[in-house]
Amino acid sequence: MEEKMEMVRIGVVAPRSFRAEDEYKNAERAQAYVKEAADNGAQLICFPEGYPGPCSGPMDSGGHLDKIPIEMMRESAKRHRVYISCGNLEESAEIKEAYYLCHKLISPQGAIIANYKRCQPTPPALNSYLYNGRSHLLPGNEPIVVDTELGKIGLIICSELWVPELSRIEMLMGARIILDPIGGTHSRTRAQRYDESGSIRRGSKMAIWQCIAQTRAVENMVYVVGTANVFFDESPWGSFVAGPDGLIVASEGEGISSAVLDMQRLESLRNRAWEETDLQPPPDDLTVYRPLSCQPGQNRDRRPELYSKLVDHQIDAFNFSYYTKDGEFS
Repeated sequence: MEEKMEMVRIGVVAPRSFRAEDEYKNAERAQAYVKEAADNGAQLICFPEGYPGPCSGPMDSGGHLDKIPIEMMRESAKRHRVYISCGNLEESAEIKEAYYLCHKLISPQGAIIANYKRCQPTPPALNSYLYNGRSHLLPGNEPIVVDTELGKIGLIICSELWVPELSRIEMLMGARIILDPIGGTHSRTRAQRYDESGSIRRGSKMAIWQCIAQTRAVENMVYVVGTANVFFDESPWGSFVAGPDGLIVASEGEGISSAVLDMQRLESLRNRAWEETDLQPPPDDLTVYRPLSCQPGQNRDRRPELYSKLVDHQIDAFNFSYYTKDGEFS
């Protein structure tokens, strides 16, 4: 891979999304989002979980499209010479009525250079809600980090951001950027927070995700990018970009957020420790002063010999392979 870029410009799309029988409408809108982000200089364009699909709608898009949405994304990536992070559901070839939730990375040449299958899917009740009655998602078994001209990019999906081991593993595999597409919610549910008037408390949901994203960014010395589907006007979802220095972008509602990732700054933080100058008073000229908002070298500040407990058998761990080849609960 050629020498990496010092600055990476990304467009993070929180789209107004359609689902179920109307999901096919996402594909055309996705192409418009790509054009807008690319026209604004984005080199990497990130979409939410399962977008543009199919995900909650018919696997053939109900016959409304001449080609599958992922092929349309490949064409857009090639047309605009950008990387695109997008997703869909794929049917299992071996197990009836079971699926993989996939996160794909498409190159500026239009090639699918990664197809990550979610390693820790959500349980059946949540699956059924999110994917329009499709209860059974099979686990993938391979963390994925892709070497690109923008840097090494790790792929996870949605609440896998809440699993510290997955981001840590991808950091150890060389990831400098971790992309986390989020599903969001398509209706008001008891899982959301409300104020006294009964309105959804905007910001409360995203504030927690942003906090987790900042944590993953600081503890692993990476950039973390997340964005969610916006299914309705009152939706509390949006997008964010976090780095070792803190939040770079945080938005609510539909739109495209832009961010510049300073890869040179990232490498500097990853490859140094505390220095005496860090503990001296700041310089008189604060225009060139960049304070430390993190522990430099945190990605190397580790003692693996103490971590064997992480791979011990856990008797109450969820069985992600509960669904057998016969389509029955194990």
